[in-house]
Amino acid sequence: MSPSLPKKKMTFTNRKLDGGMGMAVARRTYLRRIIDAKSGYERWETWEEVAERVALGNTSLLGYSKSKKLDKHRQEDYAILKKHISNGSILMSGRHLQHGDISQAERNMEVFTNCSTATSSYILFYLLMNGSGVGRPYDDDLCVVDWDNMPNVRCVIDDTHADFVWGFDESVRDAKHKYGESENVTWFEVPDSREGWSEAIEMMEMMAFEKKHKDGILILDFSKVRPKGAPIRGMQDRPSSGPKPLMNAIEKVSTIKGAGMSPWKQAMFVDHYLAECVLVGGARRSARIATKAWSDPEIFDFINIKRGGFLWSANNSVAVDDKFWKQRSGHARKVLETILKAAYEDGTGEPGFINQHRLVQNDEGFDGYQDGKYAESKKYKPMARTEKMLSRIARNAAAKVYTQIPNPCGEISLNMLGGYCVISDVVPYYCPTIDDAEEAFRATTRALIRVNSFMDSLYNREVKRTNRIGVGMTGIHEFAWNMFGYAFRDLIDEEKTKDFWMTLARFKRAVVEEAASYSKLLKVNVPHTNTTIKPSGTISKLFALTEGAHLPSMREYIRWVQYRSDDPAIEKYKKKGYPVKELKSYQGSTVVGFPTQPLICRLGMNGDLVTASEATPEEQYKWLMLLEKYWIVGVDEKGNALEDTGNQVSYTLKYDPKKVTFKEFSDMVSKYQGLIKCCSVMPQQDSTAYEYQPEQPVTISEFMKVLNEIEQDESLFEDIDYEHLKCESGVCPI
Repeated sequence: MSPSLPKKKMTFTNRKLDGGMGMAVARRTYLRRIIDAKSGYERWETWEEVAERVALGNTSLLGYSKSKKLDKHRQEDYAILKKHISNGSILMSGRHLQHGDISQAERNMEVFTNCSTATSSYILFYLLMNGSGVGRPYDDDLCVVDWDNMPNVRCVIDDTHADFVWGFDESVRDAKHKYGESENVTWFEVPDSREGWSEAIEMMEMMAFEKKHKDGILILDFSKVRPKGAPIRGMQDRPSSGPKPLMNAIEKVSTIKGAGMSPWKQAMFVDHYLAECVLVGGARRSARIATKAWSDPEIFDFINIKRGGFLWSANNSVAVDDKFWKQRSGHARKVLETILKAAYEDGTGEPGFINQHRLVQNDEGFDGYQDGKYAESKKYKPMARTEKMLSRIARNAAAKVYTQIPNPCGEISLNMLGGYCVISDVVPYYCPTIDDAEEAFRATTRALIRVNSFMDSLYNREVKRTNRIGVGMTGIHEFAWNMFGYAFRDLIDEEKTKDFWMTLARFKRAVVEEAASYSKLLKVNVPHTNTTIKPSGTISKLFALTEGAHLPSMREYIRWVQYRSDDPAIEKYKKKGYPVKELKSYQGSTVVGFPTQPLICRLGMNGDLVTASEATPEEQYKWLMLLEKYWIVGVDEKGNALEDTGNQVSYTLKYDPKKVTFKEFSDMVSKYQGLIKCCSVMPQQDSTAYEYQPEQPVTISEFMKVLNEIEQDESLFEDIDYEHLKCESGVCPI
């Protein structure tokens, strides 16, 4: 049933996706295939159709109320949301664009959330399988499970299962003959669902926590899990990975037993093996951040644990506070020196820093969740025995001074025990007026609150308590130039560009006001945090916008996409004039080059345009501090700071290690990093020595030469691959 449209006719602008990369990203990630019922003709969705189904799904969360006032509001918000999404002035995060439709109310909230936290391995695994990026603290007092106490685990599968391999897998029949049904043996049949897979890990974790099953056997039967290639209905019929990735991951987890590691280190290995399994699944991502308090006894082991290329599935950051930055103790100084040395010498920028004292922590209504019932939903309830483990973690977390950590990309402040944030971008550049932009910010605020208010989730209690949302922006540099005539170096001159900054502050106040009034209408708690700037890497590519708060990385470049050398598409591209290269270092692979130019390079900025590599670290830190002042925290009309209800700015600051010495790097981080909430500081990678560069910078003349040699063909579309869908810092691989 579709909502009736409002009587007032509204004008829709159907924004065209960027013809090259934007269309390729949309087809790879968001557009659905539609089959005409009569003709059988299959085609891609249009952007207007995406806008319609996403707006319909979101506003349907209000239900079809008997209240005329609420029903009228639902119809009006449907039209407003559709208008702005269609126009490109609201870009709901990719989770909404992929899954949003009339069935949204029946889905679990996890598949619509970008950001989350967890303090147990089975919950972390569950959230990753739902596509959420997960943050986890590995503080000593929060890792209460000693995996040395886990039972001996065996994975079995029926010999009639399509994925059963004779001579390699153990069949259920053989396992029953070998182990029987003694008191020392526990059998668990793994259900064919995300929840079922998580329950298998829950069994292992819970039994390890109980410390009495070390000599026992846990047999996990995967016979009911659908085979590899079978369609997954909840993922637009994408093919299943089958049971083998999880079975292999559990085999690896079992190797933790007896390795003699501390519980926090055990947990890091367990979570890494499970995250690898999720990534193998294909469509889901494995985005994680691992944090540890700087005062923990084994902090130096944590700082160095990834050196040499280990445990790559998480970004590591040390959680610090104002005491740390004052550097009054020898321990604090040594921790700082060790972090800086690892980050600079390894060329990874890791570990980073999380300023916990600057993250918004609102304890209103927080009872510590010490009953252990803070992680259950209609779809997933933990075993009663597991609640004891969750209760222990909650008691320890409640004793901490700081209980917030960020999600993997760093843009959201979340309760470390467990929480979510739903996020969306506004693109003020595509709004004809400032008033239209404010309407988009207010509409986005309402849309995100509806998700929190009417969808079921594992962290229902925390969602209802905090109602946390993240209203963000992208295409900020285009907006500043188009509406105000300011380029980057103008913007960091606060007095010169005060009108721009006060406009952002106006948008912040609009979000705060709308969050309060709409929460009152729906009789829910006012969001504890409301504004953010996320990486927006994939979403922004739809319209070739600068991504979130980032400067453009390059002016013009050739985007090289890998194909198998026998792919017939290669010859088609070659005939139309696209550059083609057969790779020597990747045998059997050929790359096709697509000339790409960001939108901001088409706006006539000429010498005023600044790319990321051209801006100094000091200029970028100043940019972040101004964004925090006017958008994250906000000011009133007189310039006085508002109460901080902001999340964070996700930003990756790049420096050239050939030009910046270790001392200069150390001085820069020591001076500026403690003044902002979060920032990834990473070295620029010199990829010129590699045969395959996903993005090869070229001059404008080289760019035009390639462009002029290509024969336009509307039946031949540009493509994109995995490398181009990574976030700027690589923290959120899809």
